[in-house]
Amino acid sequence: MKEVLALIQKRKQEFAELPLFDYLQDKSIDPRQRLAFAPCLVPLATGFSDLCKYGFREEPTTNTIQAIINLHTYEEQDHWHWLMEDLQKLDLDKSLKFTDTLKFMWGEETKKTRQVCPKIERSILISDPLQKLIGVLVSEVTGNVFFSNTEQVVKQLQGIGKKQYRFFGNHHLTQENNHNINRRNVVEFFAQIEITDEQRQVYFALVDELFEAYAESMDELLVYAKTHKVEQPLAV
Repeated sequence: MKEVLALIQKRKQEFAELPLFDYLQDKSIDPRQRLAFAPCLVPLATGFSDLCKYGFREEPTTNTIQAIINLHTYEEQDHWHWLMEDLQKLDLDKSLKFTDTLKFMWGEETKKTRQVCPKIERSILISDPLQKLIGVLVSEVTGNVFFSNTEQVVKQLQGIGKKQYRFFGNHHLTQENNHNINRRNVVEFFAQIEITDEQRQVYFALVDELFEAYAESMDELLVYAKTHKVEQPLAV
């Protein structure tokens, strides 16, 4: 698995160069405008919670890799609650009729972000803990890049309104970095797993597919932030 892990790190570096992250670091743009895409993340955040509960998790298990994944799902499954909090604090919690909310959630503007979790789920339907592991690891490293950037935006916001933003800020980033799956001994254990050449090619393709799904989501979020003006003043 060493080569697969190396590919994930390579793709992480490429992912970090996406235009969204330049946009998030542009301090000439109002910080709330930079996070205007936040409502679009709801399908991904809530979908990933379900993925943890009903896709990645498999209990009981005697497989060491599956047991590590199971622990990770419990660490990850409730992070979406913090997004709900931040939407309110950002004054992006608009009042919409239920039908209008559904049109937004399943509309064209969120289709790429909405497809991330189903693409992960399709890739892990077979009973292969290593494919599940790749789904988890790609989500972890893309999340690290994303939240490292949003944390900088939140620092500027906190200087304006003194509010704490748990999803986009340091709280979430710290939780992500402290996940058991990121511990050195666990990563070293993954690196020592022997796989066949056939498995390697399958896993390489899976890594590329999942990074592409996340990249398309990030591009979609950027378009949304640039085309949806945040009008109302920030409540302080």
